[in-house]
Amino acid sequence: MAQKKLVAVTACPTGIAHTFMAAKKIQAWAEKQGYEVKVETQGSDGVKNRLTAQDIASADAVVLAVDVPIADEERFDGVKLLKVRTQELIKNVETLLPEAFNLKKGKSTAQFTSEEKRTAYQVFIGHIMTGISYMLPVVVLGGLLMAVAKITGEFIDIQGTPFQTLDMLGFMTIKFMYPIFAAYVAFSIAGKPALIPAFIGGVMSDEVYKRFFDIEQWAPSGFFGAIAIGFLVGYLVRYLNNTIKVKTELTTLKTMLLVPLVSGVVMVLTMEYVINPIFGALNMAMIEVFTQAGDAGRGIYSMVIAAGTAFDLGGPVNKAAGSVALGLNGMSETFDLIARELGIVIPPIGVGIAALLDGRFRARVFTSEEQTVGKTSLMLGLIGISEGAIPFILKNPKMIPIMILGSIIGTQVAVLLDVWQSLPLPAVWGWFLSSDPVSYTFSVLVGSMFIAVALLFCSKPVEASAER
Repeated sequence: MAQKKLVAVTACPTGIAHTFMAAKKIQAWAEKQGYEVKVETQGSDGVKNRLTAQDIASADAVVLAVDVPIADEERFDGVKLLKVRTQELIKNVETLLPEAFNLKKGKSTAQFTSEEKRTAYQVFIGHIMTGISYMLPVVVLGGLLMAVAKITGEFIDIQGTPFQTLDMLGFMTIKFMYPIFAAYVAFSIAGKPALIPAFIGGVMSDEVYKRFFDIEQWAPSGFFGAIAIGFLVGYLVRYLNNTIKVKTELTTLKTMLLVPLVSGVVMVLTMEYVINPIFGALNMAMIEVFTQAGDAGRGIYSMVIAAGTAFDLGGPVNKAAGSVALGLNGMSETFDLIARELGIVIPPIGVGIAALLDGRFRARVFTSEEQTVGKTSLMLGLIGISEGAIPFILKNPKMIPIMILGSIIGTQVAVLLDVWQSLPLPAVWGWFLSSDPVSYTFSVLVGSMFIAVALLFCSKPVEASAER
């Protein structure tokens, strides 16, 4: 009897954690069943282990574990497949993958997909995460360029040197995070025709628009404005493409002239007279409230950002909190990035410390595999990746409040010690660019140790049978 074959593609918004966690789950399950398996990962390092047309055609089961649009998805046209979100597959691999083998291959375009079960909220978050996945590299590159310049500036005068250019370009790069975000939210909804109108709308949502047009007394709509225009353009373009019917020979005229013209005009008018006035006023009101509150305002603001950042460890709430913090960064002394940076690194470092301390003072609470994952989480935390702690909250969601509280504690320590951080660099090399690296590190340790101790004392000891 021929060996069964399973092929899959995994892709998550950041291309770091869930992409490879889902791939490992698929690989392990297939090998356990004695099946041949090939998993393509579309992660932050590009497309790896690419599936060929022959791989797909010869497979007994095809799985797409994806949260974002993937490269060359047309390869799967006409193939019955299982399509799920990465987190859904990670949680339910034992029940979902056998389902893929129950689907008979054929030329029908019908698919078994979890899309039908998704709520409006899940669809909304899916589009948001697509936009964020393309926005993150913009923030990272801009932050790194500025970091190189500022570190060099600690030792020499960079005025008039290429390092000053790096600093300015880094700042400019970060200012394009909202245009990129809005463009890819719209892309997630309606594809390439929506990219440029939404990109321009994103430009209108931030300081780039104000500076270029030299507009006084104007408040940017920021992250929420970028969300609004991304969805407006996306669904408008989708509606126009589906509604306007033309002869085949006029299709190019429709897609290259009519749809861009209508969507562009609607976008500009909506941004100018609806979105920017509404969300700009809300942003200014929030800035005024927190600024007037002084030190207390900074503490409350930092608490909110830290809680949101730690809530889902790289998920939509985390990314939304980070985007708000990036947008408000520098608006006044109340708004910097200390809460965002600490909220990213404290949970994974806390889990890592817990793994290192496990079994030293009381009975072990982690299995050998969990200890390995915990130590990996520590390393990921040091380079500014929070997703390493995800396996622990998947196993026990009750750990989420612990992650949040630890991040809040660490952030409040930093606020009390008057530590500031204006660069979007949560990795350990970014700590030295804060106003007080020693106090920054101390704040990380306080929050992380709280999480470590809480995890060790709130988890049940591992039974001997679990280790065998």
